[in-house]
Amino acid sequence: MRDDLSRGRSWMLRGAALLAALTLVATACGGNDGGSGEGTGAEGGGEVDPDGVLRIPYNLQGAPPNFDPANQRPPSPATSIQLMVYDTLLRPTGDNGELEPGLAKAVDYVDPTTVKIALQEGVTFTDGTPFDAEAVKAGIEYSRDSESMVLTAERKSIEEIVVDGPLELTLHLSEPVAGEIVNMMAYGDFLIPSPKALADGVDLETNPVGAGPFELEDYEQGEKITLVKNEDYFQADDIRLAGVEWVNVAPGESLVNALRSGAVDVGEMVPHQTATQLEGTGVEVELDIGDNVMMWGQVCKSRPPFDDVRVRQALNHGLDRDALNDAVFGGEGAPMWGFWTDDGELYDPALEDYFEYDPERARDLLAEAGQEDLSFDMFFSPGVSDRAAEVVQAQWSEIGVTANLKPLTNTQDFFPDAQGAPMFFFPLERDGIQKVARNLVPGSVGNVCNWDDPELTAAVGDVRAAETGSDEAAEAWQRVQERAMETAASIFGVFGVRARVWNPDRVGDPSFMPNFQGRPTVNFYEAYIKQ
Repeated sequence: MRDDLSRGRSWMLRGAALLAALTLVATACGGNDGGSGEGTGAEGGGEVDPDGVLRIPYNLQGAPPNFDPANQRPPSPATSIQLMVYDTLLRPTGDNGELEPGLAKAVDYVDPTTVKIALQEGVTFTDGTPFDAEAVKAGIEYSRDSESMVLTAERKSIEEIVVDGPLELTLHLSEPVAGEIVNMMAYGDFLIPSPKALADGVDLETNPVGAGPFELEDYEQGEKITLVKNEDYFQADDIRLAGVEWVNVAPGESLVNALRSGAVDVGEMVPHQTATQLEGTGVEVELDIGDNVMMWGQVCKSRPPFDDVRVRQALNHGLDRDALNDAVFGGEGAPMWGFWTDDGELYDPALEDYFEYDPERARDLLAEAGQEDLSFDMFFSPGVSDRAAEVVQAQWSEIGVTANLKPLTNTQDFFPDAQGAPMFFFPLERDGIQKVARNLVPGSVGNVCNWDDPELTAAVGDVRAAETGSDEAAEAWQRVQERAMETAASIFGVFGVRARVWNPDRVGDPSFMPNFQGRPTVNFYEAYIKQ
């Protein structure tokens, strides 16, 4: 099995030359080899069931999913289903963060404000409309002009889209963010709906029309979402699933029982605590540290007392990260020094132990700031970060700080203006520069109280502009991390643990790929159901 979630990946796209080479490899390996024909052998053991349907658990209670790619809501089953229905221009391989061709056969980073796209031939939407440059132009403009807060802010920089030919187009950007624009072509910002569906006023929230490997067949409110294979998909011979079902399963014990009993086949975005309950039960469990899983505190840095950097530094020095790691992740996580784990290419060893646990230093900083008896309210996520919040509360009490814990039941109580409490300690899951840009740069709802440090903002901008994997990107990342630590821009806690969980008796080739948050989601391009 491919190690799709190696620690410290840097999300590198090595330019159009690599994509062209990968296209040739994909073509050479395509056709009916490894296809879904009856009796076909496959890696991972077991014959492929041509009628095999992959069953994925998800809590479907509450508001129905929204399948409109330009009107996305926070993570729901729709997030993954949209990828299956629409497909993406590029795909994350999971190996060192590299990207490979999807609906685009090549993407060329020209300069910080210019990106060229060459599309695959012979692709159509499920309504028969050609997937060509004009369709992609219309789809990108549709997402760019939406008011979705889930999509990244960089999309707004797409100033002009020039159709250079039937299958070629160029994006001209108003800001130097080409590096990040290329990265996001593997995710939700560049899901392209049928232009005919847009023109006809089709309700994409309930009736998505894409060019991906699956189609939405049915949605039973609160019970099940059913996808079926798109037989006209341009790489249909390589898709070995006949369909995918999202089955309503509540989190916690119900999820554990559903996976143990075989009622579902694979767990997506399974919490660490749940995954550990499945070890030794016959369910396959793989755990690793995730640089995208950040158990940390976000704080309103634009108002007293947290506008004083000494207060933020004190709280960082008052945090025993090893004890926090032991309590929340069983010691399987890692202290957070910057934004990358210690075996990642962008890890900066000079930042290790930057805020070492030092209660005496913490108390001195609070005294300097005139906050010896600091007291404040702190939100936590019920069922997710409650244990972490209790540990942090106890540790800070030792430096004379009182953190009054409050469960966050409405995100608007904290984002964007911290009206209900000035701090929120929680696990954030984001990948690449988005784990900084969406939380510490002005213009994002995740940047509580709209804090702005011009030096940090400029460094983030340089990462966005640079070609991912380049020396320029690495240098800019170093400045981002140094400045974030210097300003104590967050309460840096620990990197958490990602879990991959599946039924080995049912699922063949159970590889996973990261979604836009870096969470492991099943690789539906490769997985199959065994006969």
